[in-house]
Amino acid sequence: MIRKDGFAHLAVAGLVAAGVLLTAAGAGSQTKPGHKFYFADKAPVVTDDSEVTTRIIVGDDESEGRYTIISDLWKPGFTVSTHYHARHFETFYLVTGAAEWTIDGETHALKPGDAVYIPANAPHSARTLGDKPAHFVLIYSAGDYEAHLKRELKYGEEGMKDPKVREMLRELNDFHPVKK
Repeated sequence: MIRKDGFAHLAVAGLVAAGVLLTAAGAGSQTKPGHKFYFADKAPVVTDDSEVTTRIIVGDDESEGRYTIISDLWKPGFTVSTHYHARHFETFYLVTGAAEWTIDGETHALKPGDAVYIPANAPHSARTLGDKPAHFVLIYSAGDYEAHLKRELKYGEEGMKDPKVREMLRELNDFHPVKK
């Protein structure tokens, strides 16, 4: 479908082509190698803190490390500081809520149905808008996002306070803060 402003819903078409919507329609029960159904009401929560709730839709194992597909619920007031990824690209599709993204200095507000693609090495930041959570489906490629979460959980809340641990994990997780 093309809106009056001429923007084709390429993000949705891309998700369909990638099989994301089929995967998301239906967690976590692997019925045979090569496919997986995802049921939102049964998906285990990988992270649930005061700001973000993350569920893995397609993990590193299912995609053979090619990509990770995540359901992310960002609470109101959540912000992601400016950073870049040297080895990864990200695509965020906004399901509900509102958010503002800045990529390479260009800022846009997103509403449900909008998406943003962020190539490797592009400085970017984001924040929720309004008083409702923002629910995203995130495609992270090449995979490893699930391993990134496991590495952080291994150190716990206290360990994450250590600047040396945070720096090591940033490097391992391909998260490079941009200093202002």
